[in-house]
Amino acid sequence: MDYWQVDVFAERVLAGNGLAVFPDCRGLSAAAMQELTRELRQFESIFLTPLDSADAFAARVFTVEEELPFAGHPILGAAALLHHLHGGDAEASWRLQLPEKQVRIATRRQGKGFYAEMDQGRAEFGQVLDDAGADAFAAAFGSERDRRYPAQVVSTGLPYLLLPVTAAGLATAKQRELLDDALAGIGAAFVFLMDVDAREGRTWDPLGVVEDIATGSAAGPVAAWRVAQGLDLPRKSFALAQGRFLGRPSRLDVHVDEAGNVLVGGAVQLLAQARLLPALAELG
Repeated sequence: MDYWQVDVFAERVLAGNGLAVFPDCRGLSAAAMQELTRELRQFESIFLTPLDSADAFAARVFTVEEELPFAGHPILGAAALLHHLHGGDAEASWRLQLPEKQVRIATRRQGKGFYAEMDQGRAEFGQVLDDAGADAFAAAFGSERDRRYPAQVVSTGLPYLLLPVTAAGLATAKQRELLDDALAGIGAAFVFLMDVDAREGRTWDPLGVVEDIATGSAAGPVAAWRVAQGLDLPRKSFALAQGRFLGRPSRLDVHVDEAGNVLVGGAVQLLAQARLLPALAELG
């Protein structure tokens, strides 16, 4: 069984957000998928299973800690690899069926790599935090809140608390306490800190140990929130930045179309191909 290493939201290799893609994982159990993700130490890995048409695949995404119902950069990276393997030179489209959502992705060749764009659908706007609640989350990161804008839960498949902070607050942020219970209380899974003026953000895993380089599942909610706040216009593309503080600057292209659907895209580079040995069969 082969798997690939790709870089997503990356204009060149060894930039953007790394990802392991298993283009045909038939025969692997969920336990094996989880163990492989831990072994490879990527923020996320994605496992594909062919479905009944050439453009359709079931997809499961794992972090080192858990399976996710939805994710951004794994979907884009997987679609770019599918284009490399099956798409030829023309533009192509793909359908990935995740446990709770089907996503459509358009791909094309771009330079030495690929460009992939997914339709995340309409954003769902959740709770707006009061000042005390927003201040408490900012304090958990040792950060300083930008009081011009509301902190709000927004989701296009994975709910984020979007927390506006100052530029200095973003630069010095580091998660200092576990937030699982507090996030569950507002219907969110993660916190995404935003420097609104710079269109730049940061987020961490639930334990606050690993910072994500570029978060496609947060880019959609951020785009929808910015348009709702009047900061950016609908039907006009703009770019978000992430990963600078990890030395992996990443560009995430977003726009909200005339129907209110959020599209997230970026460049993808293929880095490496590897092969699993038969010993993996012991995991099933």
